[in-house]
Amino acid sequence: MSKVDFWLTHEGLTVLRARSRDSLTRTELAQRLKVTPVTLKRWESKYPEIAEAVRQGREITDASVEDAILKKALGFQVTEVKKVVKADGAEEITTVYKNVPPDVSAASLWLKNRCPDKWSDKHTGSSSLSKVDEIIGGIDDQAYR
Repeated sequence: MSKVDFWLTHEGLTVLRARSRDSLTRTELAQRLKVTPVTLKRWESKYPEIAEAVRQGREITDASVEDAILKKALGFQVTEVKKVVKADGAEEITTVYKNVPPDVSAASLWLKNRCPDKWSDKHTGSSSLSKVDEIIGGIDDQAYR
């Protein structure tokens, strides 16, 4: 069995998707697969299954995680269907709606990554606090004249 034969199996494609989720460069991914970057590129061109596994590992997983973080940040409703068997053997099905409140940590993560100019913990010289310091410093200078 050649190397590519393994990567075309269900197990090989599963491992390939998992490796692709590791945020590796193409060169690093090729090294993990124990092939050259040129070989990996050739395989992706020749075998759509391999190209799709690499794409799924990266894009689809990133998009799924983004969706989950946003959903958690905004809060959501869960519908639970419960089946209860009564003492007489009769079944009763009830639907329960539960609200999951917005999660501050998820909202913070989303905002820090999507709007770093406004929400980053790292403040640059042009931040609002720096501007406030400049204004206060100017007022102090004028007060001492």
